[in-house]
Parts: sequence; structure tokens; C-alpha cells
Amino acid sequence: MAKFLFIASAAGRARGTAPPAASVRPLLMIMLQAAVFMVAAEARVIAPLLPALAADLHSTLAAAGLLITFYALPYGVFQLVYGPLSDRFSRERVLAVALGLFALGTLCSGLVPNMAGLLILRVCTGAAAAGVIPVALAYIGDTVPYDERHAALGRIISIAAFAGVISAALGGMIAELVSWRALFLGYGALALLVAALMLRLPGGGPRPRSRQAGGIFAPYRRVAAQAGLGGAALYGLVFLEGFAANSTFGYLGALLVTRDQLSYGLSGALLTLNGVGMMLAARVVGRLVARLGEERMLRLGGGLLVIGYILAALQPTLVWFPPAMLLSGVGFSLAHSTLQIRATELAPDQRGTTVALFVLAFVLGGALGTAVAGQAISIMGFGATLMATAIILAIFTISAGPVLRCSK
Repeated sequence: MAKFLFIASAAGRARGTAPPAASVRPLLMIMLQAAVFMVAAEARVIAPLLPALAADLHSTLAAAGLLITFYALPYGVFQLVYGPLSDRFSRERVLAVALGLFALGTLCSGLVPNMAGLLILRVCTGAAAAGVIPVALAYIGDTVPYDERHAALGRIISIAAFAGVISAALGGMIAELVSWRALFLGYGALALLVAALMLRLPGGGPRPRSRQAGGIFAPYRRVAAQAGLGGAALYGLVFLEGFAANSTFGYLGALLVTRDQLSYGLSGALLTLNGVGMMLAARVVGRLVARLGEERMLRLGGGLLVIGYILAALQPTLVWFPPAMLLSGVGFSLAHSTLQIRATELAPDQRGTTVALFVLAFVLGGALGTAVAGQAISIMGFGATLMATAIILAIFTISAGPVLRCSK
């Protein structure tokens, strides 16, 4: 989920006049941060649990991997719905209702008796989760002055990254000591509590209706007209990135458990190093882009991703896997943040819309890639699938320069 935040963090930077920072209600901001934490933690916990879910529900690893796809697809698509909703109604209320629905879906996920039911619930939970993080970022964009907004958005991103790190580490241990069901029940109960508290806070009134003609999809048509072929190429590159970097990663927990016979707890701890790499890179990305420029930084990030996935296939695991996770986390941060910044300039007067399309391209790529990776692992095995992922990432890296130049 930290990856989704990188692609959404610019949504609050659209032009407009924000009220003074004193108008931001501290308690509501705490609730927003808690909501972001819960959604990010619940989304990241799936990866180390795939073997346990497949075994307990008498299913295959490929079918369990579809849980990631079935969550990611509605998460991406419904971001296009929640934006107009939060523009028309109170952002706080839309977020609280979405979080409540997310909590119910997560709670039921801990009680479902079979894989088919869990897949359906992941669709519903992903659709609800789509209304939490983007709307929280939009609220910050409304209420925090522009010169303070970067720090506020940075705190949200850090919370999501931290949630992913903690969830991946603790998720494996709790699943091993108790049950994977305990995780869903616990996350669902906490998220429901946060949603209830948010609904009790005074909310903003309905927002004025947009006067622009063409309906709620008119902004997307305007972006397509302004961005042109360069924008389409950039979104295609983002789709390819999601297909490779955000798909095979979901099966790395299964790799450690089934190939290397590591415990769920140790597997989760090793996977957290990816989030650590992302957090470390996020602290220096601004200085790096000033020194290297966008094209070289994107190529550096893609190159680190390629190296990371090659190392993940090597043994002994405890020697090669930790640097693989750190390098892939750093590489993703460098590459993806560069693409995100470029996307916000495709149509400067429609930045929120361009980010929503950016999210959709990335999530659709990841959802399709996860399904393909699951089948590839069943047919070719983990090692060959990881090498194939590295090749696709190499194609992504080579294509990056021309796409950046034509999207200017």
C-alpha cells in the first residue's frame, strides 16, 4: 500500500486556495492518519499469508494469489468514483463511510469458510478501501496551505509505509502463532472503531456542485485531449511497471515458505526490508533528482529493481534475499516517484484527475501481472518467474528515457 501512496500523494497538490493551517482540526487529522494506517496495514499483510490461506482453505497458491488481484482491481477502478463523490459531499463523511465498509469487509474476511467467499470479500474490501487514502489526501490539499502541504503529505506516506513494514512483520508471526483469521478480525475491529469515531466528529457540509459541462467523466476526457500520445505512453509505462514490480512481489512470501521452508514470521520480517528501502529512498529522492535529472534517476531505479529480482532468485536465501528487498524498495521509490511527478504535469489544471488515471494504470498492471505471475509460478517455478520479471523490468528501464522525453 505504500506503493499506492506514492502514486496518490500528488492529488492534494492541485491548484487552489487553502485555508490557514489552524483550521485543520487536530483530532480529525489523527483519525485520518489512523484510517490510512489501517488500510495500508491490511493491504500489505496478504503477501506473507498466501501459503497459510491456500492450505487452510484447501486451495492452490495460484488461487490464493488472486486475492491480491481481486483487491487491486476494484481499488484502482473505484478511485475514479470516490473523487467526484468527495468533490460533491463532505470529504470527511465519504472517507468515514468508506472506512466503515472496509472494516466490515475485513471482519467478514476473518470468518469466511472458503476461498470463493474470500475472493468476493476482497473485491468488496478493495472497492471500499479506494475511498480512504485518496480522499484523505484531498482533504489535506483542501485544508493545509501549499507551503506546508508537502510535510503533511509526507507524514501520511510515512505512516502508510510504516504500516506496511509492521504489518508484514507481525502478520507472519501472528499467523504462525494464532491464525490468519485473527489478523483480519483484529484489523476489521480497529478500522470499525476509527470509522465510528470519525462519524461522531462534526463534518463539513456538502460541497458545491461543479459547473463544468460533460458530467463527472469530463475531466478525464480533458486530460486525454491535453496529454495526447505522450501521456498515453507514460500511462503505458506505468502499466508495465505495475505488471512487473507490483505482481511477482506478492508471491515472495510463498517463495520463502515453500522453497526455503522458512517460517511465516521470518518470511514476513524479510519482506519488510522492501518497505524499509522505500522509506530510506523517500528521504533523499528530492536531492537525487536535482543531482541526476529525471531520466537518469528513473533508469537508476529501474536498474536497481532488475538487480533486486535477480538476487531474490538466488540461494542461500538469507545471504541474497535481504539485499534484494532493500534494492527493490529503493529502486521502486526512485523510479515511481519520477513517473508520478511527470504525470502531474501532463495536464496541470487537472492534476487530481491525472493522478487518478495514474493510479488506475498502475493498479490494473499489477492486478493482471499478479494473475499471470501465479500461473507462471505453477508452470515454470519461482526461479524462472523471477528471472522473467527481471527481464520485463529491464524492458521498462530501457523504455523509460524515450517515454519521458515524448511526454514533455
